[in-house]
Amino acid sequence: MNQTTIEEGKKFFEQTAKAYIKASDFAVAENLQMKKDHSLRVAANCVYLGNALQLDEQELNTVELLGLLHDVGRFIQFEKYQHFDDSRSEDHAALSLQLIAEQDFFKNMDDSEKSLLVDVIGGHNKFVFAPANAKAKKFGQILRDADKMDNWELAVSLLKRDGTFSLPSINYNLPKFPGPNETVLKTVLAGKSVLKKDLQSLADFKLFLMSMVYDLNFKASFAWVTEKQLIKKIYDSLTKGDKVIDAYRKIRLHIENRLSGE
Repeated sequence: MNQTTIEEGKKFFEQTAKAYIKASDFAVAENLQMKKDHSLRVAANCVYLGNALQLDEQELNTVELLGLLHDVGRFIQFEKYQHFDDSRSEDHAALSLQLIAEQDFFKNMDDSEKSLLVDVIGGHNKFVFAPANAKAKKFGQILRDADKMDNWELAVSLLKRDGTFSLPSINYNLPKFPGPNETVLKTVLAGKSVLKKDLQSLADFKLFLMSMVYDLNFKASFAWVTEKQLIKKIYDSLTKGDKVIDAYRKIRLHIENRLSGE
């Protein structure tokens, strides 16, 4: 993507965020500000991973813009539905693409650039990511890792001493009790990412967050989350039982194996 496209895309993001946050009441604005800040950090994470993968300057600019725009549909979603649960509203990636498709900077892209953006942003939140080509796969993996990196950091920053989150929308307003259900525990112990549809409680949500490590793609991503001890901090906020302890051990082993190159 050329520099004009990058700059126009960034301007679109800032104008959209400003318009939705300004027009919303305080409770809505608080959540939308959180999503704006999230997108800015994901964009920075994309650049971090891009540098680790030795992308060139144009590629770095492209992944930064993808990170910035990936959740722009969240502004529409939360203002309309008052939550971020796609299963009870609309696919936020599709909403993002609808907004982006209306913009001149997108219309002026060549077909390959449009296809890349649609593949990467449209697939960033899907359980199975199946891009059209190798470039879309690489950029999509960068965005998906960068997104998870900030989801973990954001969750940890919102954790309270009682184990709940200061902004309940982050955990889909799930109840604090009961503890983790068997389906979630079995999924983690099987080395798989937990499905949103299986979440019934706050504990399930935390294990869901922790299980995202099974879908990380790059060694730099594993090093980043380990250095910040984010998975451990989420685990520390859980009530411990044998299966929860075993689940954490399974996740830790996976991280250690990926860091050692196994």
